[in-house]
Amino acid sequence: MSEKIVVLGAGVTGLTSAISLLKKGYKDVIVASKHVPGDLSSEYTSPWAGASILTIADHDDYRLQEMDLHTMREFERLSREEPEANVMPCKGIQYCEDPTLPGEDPHWVRKIYKNVKEIPKNELIPGVSYGYTFESFTANVPKYLQWLVKTLISLGGRIERKSFESIQQAIEEFPEATVIVNCTGLGSYYLTDVKDHTMYPIRGQTVTVRAPHIKASIVHTQHYIDSSNRWTYIIPRNDGTVICGGTVDRINRNTAPDDSITKDILERVYKLYPEITHGKGPSHFDIVGVNVGFRPGRKDGIRLEKETRRRSNDQKVTVCHNYGHSSHGYQSSWGSCAKLVELVSNERLSKL
Repeated sequence: MSEKIVVLGAGVTGLTSAISLLKKGYKDVIVASKHVPGDLSSEYTSPWAGASILTIADHDDYRLQEMDLHTMREFERLSREEPEANVMPCKGIQYCEDPTLPGEDPHWVRKIYKNVKEIPKNELIPGVSYGYTFESFTANVPKYLQWLVKTLISLGGRIERKSFESIQQAIEEFPEATVIVNCTGLGSYYLTDVKDHTMYPIRGQTVTVRAPHIKASIVHTQHYIDSSNRWTYIIPRNDGTVICGGTVDRINRNTAPDDSITKDILERVYKLYPEITHGKGPSHFDIVGVNVGFRPGRKDGIRLEKETRRRSNDQKVTVCHNYGHSSHGYQSSWGSCAKLVELVSNERLSKL
């Protein structure tokens, strides 16, 4: 296909969008971004993710369910066929306060997870009403992002380090581009000709610890939507480290780690799974680092839309949007990017 496509943003969504377009047959795809894998900026969301491949779709959110199912199947394939992607199969354990909350419905999740088994009541941790185990995956984020870059280049794509104040600026700076894909995440709040004020940052603080004996991804959603902004989880990686979390704070904008939050996270994680320090207590974690990132929250969920704009010479340019993935950028990545390819390829579609 002869179209020249420019993808704005080199996070997991931008890179996966570009790869998906190249695999579809588009030959000329450029990713243009201020930040690229290897950068560690609070403006750049993807490096800070835990990347446990779980769904948070509600039982009647069929669009997100479809995207998450597509993504789960792709991560399953990557774990088998692409060792350099550093995707690790692991057991998932979900503890729920309320089975009607998003991502906790005991019925629809059976469509996305394999080997779902209810945890007997007498084996539940204190304070939860329901739990189940299943097969899942985690990604070693730094290595996974580098694999995305390598895959993009191997397919003929390119990355250019550029920053833009508007989509129109990108349209003018790439005069041969026929399609611009907006994957700027929180940047869509600031782009002067997007100004999506339904976007909001969600601060997440996590702690990376060394615990190679941990092989299961464990989530306890007791505090996911309460006023304490807490969400307790354990995400193992294939290098022996574990991401311990976390927070979902829509108010705090501090880019520096908060020691009191670090202490609270480790205490909650130890209470959830004492085996992580071999039962020695929350003061015995082998801490590798403390991380702060800002998820791209969006009131109306992922924006998958297409519009037509014009260059200064009146030439038409198609602009497609794929952003607003909140805390499920990795979990929905391949599915939302498959939808993006549909938008680009089908002239009759304007929104998905």
